[in-house]
Amino acid sequence: MKFLLDFLFRALQLFTEPYFLLFLAAVMIYLLRRKNIRKNLRTGITISVILITIFIGNGFLGKITSGYLQKEYINSAEMKVTGAQNPVIVVLGGGVVDIENTEKLHTMSYSRLVTAYQLYHEFRKNNQPCTILISGKGRGHISEAELFSENFKKMGVPAADIIKEDKSMNTYTNAKYSNEILKRMPPSNIYLVTSGFHMKRSVALFQTFGLKPVPQVSDFIDTEITLFPNSYNAAFTFVMLKEILGIGQVKLYNLLGINK
Repeated sequence: MKFLLDFLFRALQLFTEPYFLLFLAAVMIYLLRRKNIRKNLRTGITISVILITIFIGNGFLGKITSGYLQKEYINSAEMKVTGAQNPVIVVLGGGVVDIENTEKLHTMSYSRLVTAYQLYHEFRKNNQPCTILISGKGRGHISEAELFSENFKKMGVPAADIIKEDKSMNTYTNAKYSNEILKRMPPSNIYLVTSGFHMKRSVALFQTFGLKPVPQVSDFIDTEITLFPNSYNAAFTFVMLKEILGIGQVKLYNLLGINK
C-alpha cells in the first residue's frame, strides 16, 4: 500500500512543477482541437490557464501558502536557552552547489548554519554544554553534514560538540536517522533548525518518531503582490505548494500508521 501511495504523491508532485502544467495545458488544448470540440470550450481552457498563471505569478497564492507554512514560526527566532536539559541542536541540510568542481553549501544552508551557531553560542555563553547534530547527505560527493561540520569548526565549534548524520536524502530520513542517534543519547531538549517554509513538515516528521523539537526558523520566504506576474513569485509559490503537498502526505501516512 505504501508503494502505491508513494507513487500517487510522486504523480501529484508533478502538478507543482510549472513546466508540467504548461505541457498539460498544451496537450489538453491540442486534443480538444483534434476532437473538434467547440471553440468556446478551448478558449475557456486557455483563459483559465492564463488566469491561473497570473494568480501564481502575481503573488496572491504565494501569500496564502506562505502564511499557512510560516506564520506560527515568526517568533521562533527568539532563542530561549534557559532551563534546557542537555540541549541538542538538530540542523537540517539545505543543499549543496557545485561551482567549478568545488562543492559549497547552498545559500539556504548558510542561513541554517548561522542560526544553529547563534543558538549554540547562546548555550555556551551560559556555560551550558551543547551538541550540534547535522543531518543530511545530499547529492554531492561531499555530504552536507561534512560541509556544515567544516564551517562550524571554522566558526570555533569544537569537533567534540558536532555529530554528523550523513545518510539522509530527504526530510523523512532526516527525522528517522536523527532519531536513531538521539535515542542513544541522554534525554535532551531538541532544537530544530531549518527554513520557515520547511519547518511545519519537518516538525511533523520528527513528531512521528516521538520527538518534540523546539522550532528555530533560520529564514523565511514570501511573495510580493505585483501587477504583472514575475518568475520570483512563481518560483517560490511552486516551492511552497510542493511543501503543502508533502505535509498532506505526512498527515495521511500518520493516520494510516505507515510513516515509520
